[in-house]
Amino acid sequence: MERKISKEIPRNMKTIGILAGLAAPQATLDFESAIHRLSTKLIPPSFTTGYPPMVAIYFREVPFKMKDGSFVVPVEPNPNLLSTVKTLGKQCDFWVMVANAPHIFRESLEKASGKKLLSMIDVTIEEIKRRKLKKVGIIAIGLALKDKLFQAPLDELKIKYEVIPDDLVNNIDQSVFKVMEGEDPTRLKKSAIDAVRYLRKKGVDGIILGCTEVPLLLGSKAQEKDLINPSSLLAEAAVKFAISK
Repeated sequence: MERKISKEIPRNMKTIGILAGLAAPQATLDFESAIHRLSTKLIPPSFTTGYPPMVAIYFREVPFKMKDGSFVVPVEPNPNLLSTVKTLGKQCDFWVMVANAPHIFRESLEKASGKKLLSMIDVTIEEIKRRKLKKVGIIAIGLALKDKLFQAPLDELKIKYEVIPDDLVNNIDQSVFKVMEGEDPTRLKKSAIDAVRYLRKKGVDGIILGCTEVPLLLGSKAQEKDLINPSSLLAEAAVKFAISK
C-alpha cells in the first residue's frame, strides 16, 4: 500500500550545524542520538523526513591555542577552530558545540561562523531557572571552573553554588582526558560518582554535569532527578529551534 508523506511535518526546518570532536566522540554520538529520539516525539514521523537536517564537522585538534605543549594564558581559541566554524556556518542555519569548555570563546566563535550559536550554557541556566533551584553544584574540568563558565551566569542571577575541590577536579580531568582517548568510561566512573557525592553532601538542589564526558562516566546514574545534563538540554533546544518558524 502506498504511503504518503505526512502533511503535518514542519516545512523548511532549519539545518542544525554540529561542531563535534571537541570532546569524546561518544559524547557527540549520544547527542545525535538524543536529537533523533526527540525528533520522533516533537515531529510527526514519516519515512526519514521527520527529522531536522544536520551537518556535523569533527574538529580533531585541541580547541585552545597552545605553546610548548601548554595552554596560552589567558586562554585563546585555536585559529583553526575559527576557520572551521566559518566553514560550518556556511552549511547550516544555526549551530551547536557538543562541549562545554569551548563556550569560553562563544562571542568570537559565533562571530566567525556568521550564524547563531545555540549555547549549551544558556539552556542549562534556563533549566536552573525553570526548576527554581536555590543552590547548585557544578562538576566540570579545571579550565571551565577557572574561567567561571557556569559560575558567572549564576552570580548574575544571585544563585548560590558549590564547586568540587581541587583533588576531585584533578580526578575528573584525568578521567575526561582518558575517555577522550578512547578508554571505557564505565571503568572510570568513580571520579564522577565521588564528585556527585561530595556536592550532595553540600546540600545542593541540583548538580550541573558541566562536561559532556561526565554523563558518560555516570552511565544510567546520569538520569537521576537532581542531575542536570547540558547535552540533553541542548539536544531538545536544538530540535525545537529547528522546527520553529
